[in-house]
Amino acid sequence: MALSFVAILTVACGMALLAKRFRLPYTVVLVVAGLIVSVLASAGEAESIGLDIHLSPELLLQLFLPILLFEAAFHVDLRQFLNNWRPILCLAIPGVIVGMLLTTGFFLLVDQVSGMGLSWQMILLIAAMLAATDPISVVALFKEFSVSKRLGIIVEGESLINDGVAVVLFGVVVKITAIHLGLTLPHFGNAISVEALQAVLDFLREVLLGTATGLGVGLAISYLTSKFDDQHIEVALTVIAAFGANIVAMELHASGVIAVVVCGMMIGNVGVKHGMSPTTREEVVSFWEFAAFLANSFVFILIGLKIQLSEMFSANVVGPIAVFFVIMMGVRVITVYGVHGLVRRSDLRLKERWLPVIAWSGVRGSLSMVLAMMLVWVGDAGLGHDKHTDHVADVSKTEQVYIAESNNSESKVSMVSQEKAMESKATILNIVYGVVLLSILLQGTTMEWLMKRAGLIEESSEETEYEMALARRQAIRALLEDLESAERKGSMANETYAILNKRLTKRREANDQRMEAMLEKMPVLNEIELEMESAHLRALEKQIYRDLEKEGELDYDSMEELVQEVVERAGQDKHESDSDA
Repeated sequence: MALSFVAILTVACGMALLAKRFRLPYTVVLVVAGLIVSVLASAGEAESIGLDIHLSPELLLQLFLPILLFEAAFHVDLRQFLNNWRPILCLAIPGVIVGMLLTTGFFLLVDQVSGMGLSWQMILLIAAMLAATDPISVVALFKEFSVSKRLGIIVEGESLINDGVAVVLFGVVVKITAIHLGLTLPHFGNAISVEALQAVLDFLREVLLGTATGLGVGLAISYLTSKFDDQHIEVALTVIAAFGANIVAMELHASGVIAVVVCGMMIGNVGVKHGMSPTTREEVVSFWEFAAFLANSFVFILIGLKIQLSEMFSANVVGPIAVFFVIMMGVRVITVYGVHGLVRRSDLRLKERWLPVIAWSGVRGSLSMVLAMMLVWVGDAGLGHDKHTDHVADVSKTEQVYIAESNNSESKVSMVSQEKAMESKATILNIVYGVVLLSILLQGTTMEWLMKRAGLIEESSEETEYEMALARRQAIRALLEDLESAERKGSMANETYAILNKRLTKRREANDQRMEAMLEKMPVLNEIELEMESAHLRALEKQIYRDLEKEGELDYDSMEELVQEVVERAGQDKHESDSDA
């Protein structure tokens, strides 16, 4: 186990360095790592390098998913979220439901024409697993290029809410399709039939009760953090909140996903702002960023162990993967433009140039893979090879599951063989994994290009030229310092020094004049540089106060007060900059 942890962490660090080096979205690089792991697993080499951890539904549902959801929700600005609740909720709730139904309907039409042979139950289940968006790489691009905050909150807010809605919807779909496909799901109970009205009531109960649970746990933990000041305990309380909200909601038969999302938003907006000192806030943020880094890395790499590339790219799977992706993107366009049309007030509507970006930002990611991994198949339970599925073995004590169907008060018994269940399993998982891989690799790598085409990224040739001028100035100053050092040591003649010094001074003056002209032409360059340097100086000042406290020259309360002054000064500086603008 320890070797596996070190091996996965090493791979994750290597992938993160590659992402920075080649300026690629981290999730895209993780997908590539997952594919490499898949190749190693198929070649039997995974265990030799320590990658012998096996995922279980419980590990995904109760460990990784709460971490990813809480960290994302923690950073959402609640005020901005509430200001944009109309497009967010329209995209996240009816958008997900209608999107799933449209995807199923369109694929059924294509299937009838092409004869791919997928049942409507399989299509509906796949559409449910692919219903939620996971635009991690897209949101990272928004932050990197300072894209409109409103656009960022709409995309990120939609993703958080539709995660919870999609998981609840997925549970309903599992209940509808379980008998036909021969599967069960630990969290949602054994394979049972379900009526339409009951499905709707279950859906509403899980969403509303999950929201109430998250609200209660989040506010309770926020209250506790305001009663004392100990950064380690407060970090631990946020961990209790994330996993506790999930556990409490599941015990109440509510949506753990929605509970975690709401809980994270409450702590990030109430607990952090009103109950934590500046030092504690930074500790909490750093902890959850690292936890999300680990969780994402483990999910993608460990799921790679489950992927069989040879099966995924077989002739009978490639077609459905491509068709599902095309239909999924077409439906996404329909829902985005439909939501845009539903909002009547001009100040609340989505901007026209945002629409293609929002549509293309509907990347399918880790949640779809997690949902696929959560499925437990009757064949798995019956065979009893996986210790993680022993608790569902009572679904079928034999190698078959019997299905009672009512027809005019007469019961007919039919049978789903393990062989058929395993065929359905392979097809469904390969299609889901294939669509997710295609989505991340295609959408994740082309989003920056689309954003530039839509005019959302303001980075221009002038900015690149200014960055080069900055680098040139640093180099010239370093050369002048080296030259002066050589002259002081007497390692060169005065005449040589004078000639070289004159050349470098002339280059420095020309470069400085070029920079002044660029700043005059494009003042925003100075604002970018000012903000970067100001942030660096603020971080340095806070670190100095913390070092003084560690050395015993400042008591803790004084250090916290000085750090708070730095935080408040940052807000004042930003306000002055906005006023000047």
